[in-house]
Amino acid sequence: MQKRLVRYIEDRSRIFSAMSHDLKTPITRLRLRAEMLEDEEQRRRFEKDLKEMEAMVSESLEFMRGLEGKLNRQPVDIMALLESLQADHAEMGHPVGIEGKAVAPFPGDAALLKRCLGNLVDNAIRYGQRATVIVDDRAESLTLRIQDEGPGISELEREKVFEPFYRIEASRSRDTGGTGLGLSIARNIVERHNGAITLQNRPSGGLEVAVNLPRIVAPGPAFT
Repeated sequence: MQKRLVRYIEDRSRIFSAMSHDLKTPITRLRLRAEMLEDEEQRRRFEKDLKEMEAMVSESLEFMRGLEGKLNRQPVDIMALLESLQADHAEMGHPVGIEGKAVAPFPGDAALLKRCLGNLVDNAIRYGQRATVIVDDRAESLTLRIQDEGPGISELEREKVFEPFYRIEASRSRDTGGTGLGLSIARNIVERHNGAITLQNRPSGGLEVAVNLPRIVAPGPAFT
């Protein structure tokens, strides 16, 4: 049964990768045609739609890739990873604060953890103007809390936002530039590390995303 499940995931990923690759060619052609439009406003709208399509194709492929393969576990310097994200956003004028400290490297997949935390920090800035990452490192687990100063998310929406392509209308909408996959990708990565991710609104305003990663690795399925 497990082998069939692994094969199913791998086959689905290969099909999706092929589809994503094939979609990029017509998008490129459309971009070239858009550049020839004389109406500047029409060209701007056309290019905005194409940019959104490219982002959706790219993030969809990233999401599917996250479902396959084994974790490349190694000691990860969480503070260095966070400081790298902080520096990247500082170059764009986006404030990212870091509080607390990881006392020891975390045994995880460095590339996936960076993608996960990068998505969460991106979301915090996109919807809440700034991000603060609070690090709480203990013997049994590492907890990272990403806080923003945005409108928060209603209790009824907090599970739905993890669904691929799900969007909250109003402030958390397509106009902000998201594709609706950031939280789905983040949760997939956290769960592959046997962890959990939760959302809650802060009493002072804004959203807090809590990522809890156990330091003691429990046995799991072969494909995780």
